[in-house]
Amino acid sequence: MDVERIEVIDRMRLWPSHAVLAGRICRVKWGAWAVYLPGPQVKIMHAVAGKQHCIYHKAPRREEVLGGFDRREGAEDWARVFSTPVLRRAAENWVMFDRLHAAGIGPEPMGLVAIRDYRSFFSRGRGITAGLRLADLTKYPEKAPTTEAELRAAGIIPDRSRASLREQIRGYVSDLNNLHGAMPEEGEAEVAAVEAALARALVP
Repeated sequence: MDVERIEVIDRMRLWPSHAVLAGRICRVKWGAWAVYLPGPQVKIMHAVAGKQHCIYHKAPRREEVLGGFDRREGAEDWARVFSTPVLRRAAENWVMFDRLHAAGIGPEPMGLVAIRDYRSFFSRGRGITAGLRLADLTKYPEKAPTTEAELRAAGIIPDRSRASLREQIRGYVSDLNNLHGAMPEEGEAEVAAVEAALARALVP
C-alpha cells in the first residue's frame, strides 16, 4: 500500500446530526462501529483515543470494561475490541473489501482515508481515526444475496453473528464490523502493511 494512495484529512468533527469533514458539512448515516458520509462516500471508523469504539446502545461503558469493573459475560471480548487500534481495524476492513470486490460480492474500495484531528460527541477529546472510500452499493445492479460459501471463498471469515450476511445491500456485503467481526483469512501480513502505511501517512 503506497502512502500516496492514502488521503489524509486534517480535521473531522462529528455530531449526532451531521459531520464536518475538512470544512465541509456532510450528512451522516450511523452504524454501531462506523459512520458513513454519503456525499464524499467515506466510511469512518468510530474511535476513542485512537482505539476502536462502538456506539450501540446495548454496548457496555468503555471505561468500566477497560477498568475491569464490568464483569458481565463477554466483558473480555469488549475489552479486546476497545483496545484494538482503529488503524488496524480500518486496515482489516480495507483488505476484506478488496477481496470482496475482487470476488464480485462487495463494493469497490476506492481509497483509504486517515484523519489527523478527529473529535466526536463520544470521543472524549481529540484523536485519530481512519476509514475507506467505498463505491455506492445503491447504484449497483441487484443480484442474488451473497452466501456464506461465497464469503469464505473470497477469503473472509464471517462475523460470529453472521450480520454481514443478513445486512446486505442489493445482494452485496457492506458491513464487516461486530463484537466478533469478520476477518480476512490469513491476512496478517496484508493488514500489517496497510496499518503501517496509515500510521506513516499520519506523521506530520
